[in-house]
Amino acid sequence: MFVPLLVGCAGGSGQAVEGPATGAAIEADKPAEPELVGVKKKLQGTWEIVRYTSDHPIPNEAMPLMADLFESLRIGFDKDAQSVRTSKTPDESAPYQVDGESGDAFTLRASGGMFDGAKCRFLGADEWEVTDRGKTWPGVSVLRRAAR
Repeated sequence: MFVPLLVGCAGGSGQAVEGPATGAAIEADKPAEPELVGVKKKLQGTWEIVRYTSDHPIPNEAMPLMADLFESLRIGFDKDAQSVRTSKTPDESAPYQVDGESGDAFTLRASGGMFDGAKCRFLGADEWEVTDRGKTWPGVSVLRRAAR
């Protein structure tokens, strides 16, 4: 009983057999996104500042703001976008690039974003240091991967 059924299916009609319409054929034609490597791969995820040493004295009236930022500031990296959020502000997103990568050291470029032009280096898989000489927050920060 199965032999005639198999013979009928194996005929040379030249018709293509397609699976369920899942969009797999469309996805196969789409070029694969380049895989992230090096520093850019290590940056992926959410980070929090665990230490900040300012280049200038911090006024006493700014200390409550600094304390709040340590508790709530989160910086996220996803492919080509950097996002910054606090408990009191919505996510702000900006494109970023990694320049001058040399081992674990690099320069972060984030036009309109946090740490634009800062010299950075990874201290370990889940921690990196940022030396920012910009006008807003000049100093050295250490960021650690945030708990999920």
